[in-house]
Amino acid sequence: MFAEIIELKNKGFKKSQVERIMGINYKTIMKYWDMTPEEYAELMKKAKSRTKKVDMYKKDVLEWIREFDDISTAQIYDWLQEKYGMLDFKERTLRWYVNKLRANHNLPKAAYKRQYIEVPELPMGYQAQVDFGQTWQHKPDGSRIKLYCFAMVLSHSRFKFVHWLDKPFTTESFIEAHDRAFEYFKGMPKEIVYDQDRVLAVDENFGDVIYTQDFQNYINIMRFKTRLCRAYDPESKGKIEAVVKFVKYNFAIHRTFVDIDSFNEDCLKWLERTGNGKLHDITKKVPAEVFALESQHLQQVPQSIRKKSDDTSLNYAVRKNNTVFYKQNRYQVPKGIYEPGKQVKLVIKDTSMDIVDLESGEIIAHHALSNKKGELVKLNHPERQISKTTEEMYGKALNVLGDTEIARVLLDNIKRERSRYIKDQLGVIVKAAPNYDFDIIEKAVEYCVRRRLWSAGMFKDTLEHLNLKTSQGKNNKPNLNNATIPSKCKGVKTEVRAISEYTNALKGDKITWKN
Repeated sequence: MFAEIIELKNKGFKKSQVERIMGINYKTIMKYWDMTPEEYAELMKKAKSRTKKVDMYKKDVLEWIREFDDISTAQIYDWLQEKYGMLDFKERTLRWYVNKLRANHNLPKAAYKRQYIEVPELPMGYQAQVDFGQTWQHKPDGSRIKLYCFAMVLSHSRFKFVHWLDKPFTTESFIEAHDRAFEYFKGMPKEIVYDQDRVLAVDENFGDVIYTQDFQNYINIMRFKTRLCRAYDPESKGKIEAVVKFVKYNFAIHRTFVDIDSFNEDCLKWLERTGNGKLHDITKKVPAEVFALESQHLQQVPQSIRKKSDDTSLNYAVRKNNTVFYKQNRYQVPKGIYEPGKQVKLVIKDTSMDIVDLESGEIIAHHALSNKKGELVKLNHPERQISKTTEEMYGKALNVLGDTEIARVLLDNIKRERSRYIKDQLGVIVKAAPNYDFDIIEKAVEYCVRRRLWSAGMFKDTLEHLNLKTSQGKNNKPNLNNATIPSKCKGVKTEVRAISEYTNALKGDKITWKN
């Protein structure tokens, strides 16, 4: 190690580079960086003759690791503390020392090995196993996205189904994945084996499982048996563990992610081609061929659930440019549909698609499905939708202005002068006008038309100005009729002095006050 550090130093490498190349601690490199070969030899000489702190406990340690071949360093450290009190070295020092003793005396630590027994193949159609998987995929722009997969395998034939999401599974999407799997299998098994996952089970107490309410209702309808593996015991469902690993490292790895629908389509093709079409290493049979027989032993899916799984409606987010991304194509929706978090339902038919508003249930766009990729599928007449929205705003603005001819003149000129921002302009008027009396609105309209002020902002300023002027005029008028005169002041007359008295006062004469 010393020789390699010095060699890399002489070649011009920096300490941090040597750390990465050799994979050793930076402090170790610092220790030997400026050391000469003579100094290193002297250091090694001292190290051989130097006694170690743990040496005084060597007899006990050696005796324990000989007697108990699986004893841990942590337990040895605890026993030394129990026998001798506080120790003047750390547990990691003891770990290094114990490893040296085991190597020098050929006393390897015994590792616990779990013993397995091969179980007989289960009957056809009896059992399936389910598990989740996660993987990171690269997008075309180089960024990464985390994907989540649901996998189900029939235990007898090893026939598989996989469904991907670009967000974590919930109880609702977990149930939907079951429906898709049963549709793919054209039936369902009598029993399904699961992990203890939060999307299906709330708690488990020595075999008494409390499922989530939705999943419990689903089990009641479907009437299949469930079995949960013990915690931290993945080997008890080894078939599905192998499937998840197979999917991640044969299908998903190095595959570019474009959108979730295309990813699922490609996965189904992979299942047909490889996942279910390739000879199984254990059974030495092709899963698809064995499934042809096993499918006859699967239970029928209840009709109500089958109708739900056959529903081809999907929820998708509306993008900022008022498009919906579906199977690598962009489908246009009318301008103004987008708002943060807005979702629509896509109802897919044979060769067409309806885009439906989730709240109102109204069909907001209809498109023919495109077989291409990267295409923008436009509305046939998007301008009609845009003009419809503008006309609605125009009608509202005209209504708040009193629906007069002069109001129409104002709005028509604003529409002509501010055509690019007409909806914003009309929105300002609709929002501002109801806050004022109608006579002020009439005066503001007349004022703007007379001075050719074709702007909603100027109209709003005019409303504020006229309202302020009117309120000030009312406040400045004295109302003597309502004035209240104190009783002690009633009947008192003020004295009127001659101006000559004030003139004399300015000359220095005193003013004579009369009572």
